[in-house]
Amino acid sequence: MRPIVHISVTVLSCILPSLGSAASAQTEPTLARSSILPNHAGIDFATFFGSIAPTGPGCVAGVAITGAPTRIAAYGQADLEHPDPLTAATVFETGSLAKQFTASALLLLSQDGKLSLDDDIRRYLPEIPDYGSPITVRHLLTHTSGLREQWSLLALTGNQPGTQVHGHATILDLMSRQKGVNFTPGSEFLYTNTNYTLAAMIIARVSGQSLQQFTDQRLFQPLGMSHTRWREDFRTIVPGRASAFEPDDTGFVASMPFTNVVGNGGLLTTVVDLLRWNAFLDNPFELPGGAALVAALETPGHLNNGAPLEYGLGLEVTSNHGRRWLSHSGSTGGYKTWLGRVPSEGISVALMCNNREVDPVEMGERLAEQALLATGNATAKAATSAPNGIVKPKAPTTASWRPLKVS
Repeated sequence: MRPIVHISVTVLSCILPSLGSAASAQTEPTLARSSILPNHAGIDFATFFGSIAPTGPGCVAGVAITGAPTRIAAYGQADLEHPDPLTAATVFETGSLAKQFTASALLLLSQDGKLSLDDDIRRYLPEIPDYGSPITVRHLLTHTSGLREQWSLLALTGNQPGTQVHGHATILDLMSRQKGVNFTPGSEFLYTNTNYTLAAMIIARVSGQSLQQFTDQRLFQPLGMSHTRWREDFRTIVPGRASAFEPDDTGFVASMPFTNVVGNGGLLTTVVDLLRWNAFLDNPFELPGGAALVAALETPGHLNNGAPLEYGLGLEVTSNHGRRWLSHSGSTGGYKTWLGRVPSEGISVALMCNNREVDPVEMGERLAEQALLATGNATAKAATSAPNGIVKPKAPTTASWRPLKVS
């Protein structure tokens, strides 16, 4: 096993008594952590990320356990062209992990009385054809709409991501031309990015604000998520952002998203802000209507025949180690992410990486399992050797642009 490459700041790689003060010079609300659990140090970041090379892209991981200081560790480089180690304050793009924020924005509009999740989406997006059976806002959020995948459709036109810049107008025009859906809305589950791109358009039309303006006002600012924003223009300069990479036969090449489509993904944030979001989900009283919002996010959807789904609104709702897990992963370009919680045990894990070869779900779940073990809520079997989920790179070469992979 290779030695640990980089631990951004000694304090960050060990124990953080306060997320706000450690990760930012600004005064921010802190996460309540009162006493140190004896086994919290048993979460071995070094074992997990020891395979990251000194010159390669890497990961930032954070683990929060109720009653213990939050721990954040950073390994690897944010930029391969200029030495720039990853830190707790590094900004990444989340990929599909962003969907829970889009869903939350729609729930806020529902609480405002401006829409219902059971409204036909054509009420807000009349450009979408009438397929004979209404597609509701809820169908979008539970991936039961039957709408076709936007990236696959663009690929069929020869204009897939990585070949040209796309915006919401492109996606809406594409969907307005579809002659049918994959299945009757509500009859099946099919994970489709189109659903959440259209959801973002509904938010803008109903609120009269951009997705950025609405979520910043109603979610990010009130919750102290000061480093979180949507990538509405890929050209925008974002201080502290990590570049993303994927390995090739000679080292690494750049793999950055250059699309302006958001809602399905496109959120820029930090591990610190994601842990802050999870803290709100665990204790949702910082926002008016927060408890109802969280309950709606975490309630599994169902099909027309009553069959339950393992998906709520922008969140996967599953069971692991006999406990309820709530999580979502993300992947766009070379960014790979995972955010998860085990609410019954007060465990929260955020993982953000800038290497496409990382398996964020496997790594994130294993970190959560280590946290369960540290709190005495899992067997030793759950803490076996960590997966080698990061490719060991060869000497890095000059970065070049390649067609973007989106999943």
